[in-house]
Amino acid sequence: MPWLIMPRLHAAIDKPPPLMNLTIMRISLIVLFSLLCISCASTKKPVLTDVAILDIKPRYIEAEVFKRAAEYLTGKENLGNRIIVRTDSSERAGYYFVLILGEQVRDLPAGTYIEGEFYTPKSLDAQVHTFQLPSKLPKSKEIFIGLTGEDWPNPSATPAAWRFTIKNSNGEVLTTEKSYLWSF
Repeated sequence: MPWLIMPRLHAAIDKPPPLMNLTIMRISLIVLFSLLCISCASTKKPVLTDVAILDIKPRYIEAEVFKRAAEYLTGKENLGNRIIVRTDSSERAGYYFVLILGEQVRDLPAGTYIEGEFYTPKSLDAQVHTFQLPSKLPKSKEIFIGLTGEDWPNPSATPAAWRFTIKNSNGEVLTTEKSYLWSF
């Protein structure tokens, strides 16, 4: 009779019970899902090698437009989600160009800067300014570039022509956009 019990015992050792199979499957799925999540989170976005300027909106902006409620309490300018670079950082009133990009500004490579060239009533020669973007960039597709202070003393004047070139830290051009009159 012992020889009849042996085959059953042998079969039970080779094949685990169904509940144990289910537990192993669940653990395997959790491990695989965790690895998938970790690999997706750890992949870096590719560095932008070009960016599109979708639109440029030029206009004169008074200093009061930039004041927010928090500034009355702290005395410091609160930019919020805006990127504002100026020729004279102590002056806010001036002629601004709002560059609207096709990508988030925070996706631009570190050290990106903008070269702005302008024909203004101030001089017959083109004014050239370099605008360094801050190291910490908010989620925005807009960059406010301002000719302020001595670079734009006349609120009623307008620039005759302009050109913007966005470059990475190595000086490689990411994009260029110019006004219609720049071609002449």
